[in-house]
Amino acid sequence: MMSETTHPPPVRVAGPVSVARLHSEACFYYGAVTKTLAAAGSVVVIGAERVWPIVTCGRHKAMAR
Repeated sequence: MMSETTHPPPVRVAGPVSVARLHSEACFYYGAVTKTLAAAGSVVVIGAERVWPIVTCGRHKAMAR
C-alpha cells in the first residue's frame, strides 16, 4: 500500500552547495559530519532540475526557538 503522507515541496537554494551536503553525508546547514544526522526534507539548487534529499544535525532547529 502506498503512503498517503504528503511531503513539503523542496526548498530552492542558490549554489554552490558542497557535494557532501547534497549527498546527505553532512548536515546541510552546518556541514557537521560527526553528529547524528536526520532527514530534513529536500532542496533544489537553482538552475538544476534534481531534487536532493538533505539531512541535518538538528542544531538549526534549536537555534530557531
